[in-house]
Parts: sequence; C-alpha cells; structure tokens
Amino acid sequence: MKHKDPTMVTVPGPVGRLMATTEGDGGIPVLFVHDLAADRTHWAETQHGLATRSVSFDLRGLGESGGAHGPFGVEAAVEDVAAVADALLPQKFVLVGHGFGAAVAGAFSAYYPERLAGLLYVEAAGDLRRVPKADADAWLENFSGAKYGAFHEHWLTPLLLNAKETTRGLVMKTLRTSRREAIAGNLASLYSHDPNEAFERFTGPTHALVAATGPETLVAQRPTLSRSVLPHASHFLMLDSPQWFHTELVRFLGHCKPHP
Repeated sequence: MKHKDPTMVTVPGPVGRLMATTEGDGGIPVLFVHDLAADRTHWAETQHGLATRSVSFDLRGLGESGGAHGPFGVEAAVEDVAAVADALLPQKFVLVGHGFGAAVAGAFSAYYPERLAGLLYVEAAGDLRRVPKADADAWLENFSGAKYGAFHEHWLTPLLLNAKETTRGLVMKTLRTSRREAIAGNLASLYSHDPNEAFERFTGPTHALVAATGPETLVAQRPTLSRSVLPHASHFLMLDSPQWFHTELVRFLGHCKPHP
C-alpha cells in the first residue's frame, strides 16, 4: 500500500472554511476529531504512522479554520464533521474522537450510523447532565470573558497529570492559540449532551481508549463498552504514547469492515 505524504485541504464548512490534513492511501478511511483546546496537529503523529487513508481537521473557530463567531457546541461540530466527510470521505469510514471530539463522534454516529464502519472513543466523558446545575454553572463561569484570562492556564492541569513534557508543550501551545468563545461554547454544550443516543443508533464496532476510568467517564457509566486502558498516561493518550495508540487503533481497524 503506497503511502501518501500529508496534504493540506480546504473544505467549505457551514460557517467558514475548515482546514484539513489528509494522509495515507487505501484501507478503511479514518476521520479524527480533536478535543476542546486543540487542533488537528494533535493527530499528526498518529496520521503519519497509518498506512490507511486518514483525515484530521480543525473544528470551527479553532486552529486554522474559520467560523470564529460560531455557533459552537456538539451539534455545530457534527455539522463540521459532516462537511469534511462529504468532501473527502465518500465511502464508509472509522470516526475517532478525543474528549469533546468523542462526544461529537458519538453524536455523529447517532445521526448518520450508515456512514460509519466503526466508532472509536478516546478519553470520552460520561453523561454530564448528571452534574448538578449549580456546579456546572460555577465551572462554566470560569470560561466567561471576565474570568478566563486569569484562569485559562490552569483548567487543563488535571488533564495533564502524568503527561510527558512534549505533550504538555503541544497542549499548552494549542490552548494559547484556541479562542475562548469556541472552548466555552463547546464545553457548555457537553452539559446538555446525551451520550447514550450513539449506543441506541449505531450498532457497528465501537471501542474506547482511555487513561481515566473514574465515575465521570463514559467507560465507567457504560461497563459493557469494550475498552483498552493505558495506565500512567494523561488525557492526551495519542501524544503520550503514540506507539500504544497506533497499535490499538490498527487493532480496532481490523474489526471494522470497509463496506462501501
């Protein structure tokens, strides 16, 4: 299988251009969706190691994509995924989502189950509708224009425990270049998102890659969800342990059927 070098592609999105990177050729295509304060560079090493065709992109208002004024949230991000898939992935593909991107991937699978050959959750949060409204509101207030300036260097700290220095450096770099409005809007939407709909609508291969297994995670709330656990890693698995991530991803692709 011939490997194709990374190519930058511009896709017309619902509210502005979406910047994507395609790499590889053949096999079951893979589409990656990044987390909150992130962009497609978080998938660069993963893509480079794959022989199969893969696509990563920057969600609206983040990275190099347009749409700085939103709207933001899980539903809006699903529209971005659909636009990229329509433009670059005419056949069935495997959808991989990290953090917020995992919620987006699950929502996409509920809307378009027929388009997926597989669904891979990476560090997916559980049902945040269970969080008391007062607690959710207090947390989200930190992402307001008035408070975010003093807060933004600290909110990712728990997610970076056990992170390698290279991971920490890239994550902090993308955090500092990520728009507050996009982060706040996407995060707020998670508190009204129902992650269970994906399991009702999509019945194809589904798996989770996780470091955290606490009660607030999707794997804890869905004990029958198959998972691979990487101990002593941060929330950013693909950056901390790229070889492990590659092995697990390729293993999962082996369970997915590339039907047209």
